[in-house]
Amino acid sequence: MISKRLEYLVLLLAAFFFHIFVVDYISFWILAFLLMLPLVSLLITVLAMGGATAELIINKVSIQKNESLPIQLKIHNKHLFLTCMCMVKLTIQNELLQQEETRLFFMTATHSGHTVEQVISSRYCGMIKCSISELKIYDALGLFSFRKETESSYFVSILPSVYHLMAMSSKIQQDIKNNIISRTVKGNDPSEFMDVREYRDGDRLARIHWKLSDKYDQIMVKDFGDPISNDVLLLFDLNGNSDEKICGLLDAVYSISNFLIKNQITYEIQWYDSVHERAVLTEIAQNNDLVSAFEAIMAKSRYQKQSWILKNCNNVCDYKPYSVVLYLCSEITSNSIALIHKRLAGSRINILLVTDVPGTRTDLTVLDLKNIKENMSNLVI
Repeated sequence: MISKRLEYLVLLLAAFFFHIFVVDYISFWILAFLLMLPLVSLLITVLAMGGATAELIINKVSIQKNESLPIQLKIHNKHLFLTCMCMVKLTIQNELLQQEETRLFFMTATHSGHTVEQVISSRYCGMIKCSISELKIYDALGLFSFRKETESSYFVSILPSVYHLMAMSSKIQQDIKNNIISRTVKGNDPSEFMDVREYRDGDRLARIHWKLSDKYDQIMVKDFGDPISNDVLLLFDLNGNSDEKICGLLDAVYSISNFLIKNQITYEIQWYDSVHERAVLTEIAQNNDLVSAFEAIMAKSRYQKQSWILKNCNNVCDYKPYSVVLYLCSEITSNSIALIHKRLAGSRINILLVTDVPGTRTDLTVLDLKNIKENMSNLVI
């Protein structure tokens, strides 16, 4: 814009001196034309700016790491005969890792619209916010510019990688199989039917008893039994000091979660919401539950130096023993190991350390970040 203003100033000075040394109608009208031109351009730009809009078009809400995501950036002017030049700033921010990338596009806002397609991908997982952070309108001469407020943003989940695990130990399988079902406390075990009642807000659609609902002409739901000992609790702390460690740890958590779902094991996942500073406990029974949980995890978690989930893990609910507890982290101390055994006494505890400095430890399972795919494929939980 500065160069355009300098060019205009040079032309204006040339026309002014031309009019001084050559006093006639031609030099006068040239000077008058150059003086009026910015005002006309400004007026057209102000009118066109009122109809200029910019929007993002994204057709996916979640993708895997390294998968390509097409993004369309469209600019339009509702006025039929007015156009203007626009600068659009596209901001792509990873909410989990607090990384930000910006891209600039210079487009013409016409009534028919102008669309630019971009392809983005990420080697890290996280909640990605794609937004138009700035829309600037220029006049045809490049002398004036105006910022215009715009609200167009999308959130896209970049889900972790899924690695296949080897197997589940026979001991854990036996523990899960032998869980005792409560006959008085209602819960979530679909294999143990207890009662039928009227539908209440918050009840899952999967629990609707369709035959009885049709018979009584009102929605009826099934109540299930509750295990005295829950199956699996999955805990993790995002205490890695690098993006690679955080994403590697989430890869491990996501892979184990998919393994449990594949084996039809309902489990609970607990993590620390560092935005609201509280521990969150969520039951996972199917893939939709897992995706929803990870969307919340990646939007509300940040890198943390302390093992916050260990300090809060039994403050969320009335704690009961689990058949197995899996705790994943990137850094751990002897005090943390003692704390998890104290907090979750009575449960079988497996500690998995995701790190790029494996070393040798016999009190926990080490997953080498550099060979995590191979390590996960050999993992027996």
